[in-house]
Amino acid sequence: MPLPPELYDRTYFLSDRCEGYEAFKARWGVSRIKGRQVALLAPEPGVRILDAGCGRGEVLLACARAGAAVAGIDYSEAAIEIAHETLAGVAGSEIVLGSVVALPWPDATFDRVLWADVVEHLDAGDARRALGEFHRVLRPGGVLLVHTSPNRVFRRLTWPLARPLLRAAGLSANVERVDAWLADALRYHVNEQTLHGLRRLVRRAGFADVSAWLDPDAIRGGEHHLTAGLDSSRLVASVPALIAWRPVRLLLSNDLYAVGRRR
Repeated sequence: MPLPPELYDRTYFLSDRCEGYEAFKARWGVSRIKGRQVALLAPEPGVRILDAGCGRGEVLLACARAGAAVAGIDYSEAAIEIAHETLAGVAGSEIVLGSVVALPWPDATFDRVLWADVVEHLDAGDARRALGEFHRVLRPGGVLLVHTSPNRVFRRLTWPLARPLLRAAGLSANVERVDAWLADALRYHVNEQTLHGLRRLVRRAGFADVSAWLDPDAIRGGEHHLTAGLDSSRLVASVPALIAWRPVRLLLSNDLYAVGRRR
């Protein structure tokens, strides 16, 4: 069963509960994380991109500015209202109220599909159905890009161990922000992922050439509202070197990506 769309109101999208709000406030900009998604989508003229769970629409705006034709869908009326405002000056943009498990476009419509920060909000059955829909609307050779956060391993294993260390290092304010965010996120997150689980999920949906990875920038450049100031900590300064070792990245990184191609 999907979560009630009323959970995702304007307050949700126009706050840090929805990643990237600070950058969005600055004239519809994209955050560090969303900027990486735009780069991976490689928008250009002649490319048609669907943002499945488009939220405020800033990724679509960035893609449109690069020349791509863009479409977005979200089941939150608030998201659709904000996305229409964001894309008001973009001719030909298509923003639709609807569900990612029943897309209103015909087969083989898009060259790229972005599914960012949505899978964790869907139960397992709806996640599988959504992936089937993305496969259907992609053209042969088309690419699906998935992003999700947090890494379930981090929440369940790493964070309980890291909290006292960060407090001892004088980072109690960061600890409190993360604690509050994780507690609030549980209202919305019913299907948080792991690296191997996300890769398996995309493969089972029929996608080829599937790869999945965890972003090595575990502190998000110190720019995210949860990581602000961490880059100046002596304790955290060792993280970039440690995270080059893949087992450590599995424990510390919170930005999971997967890419798959329609056969």
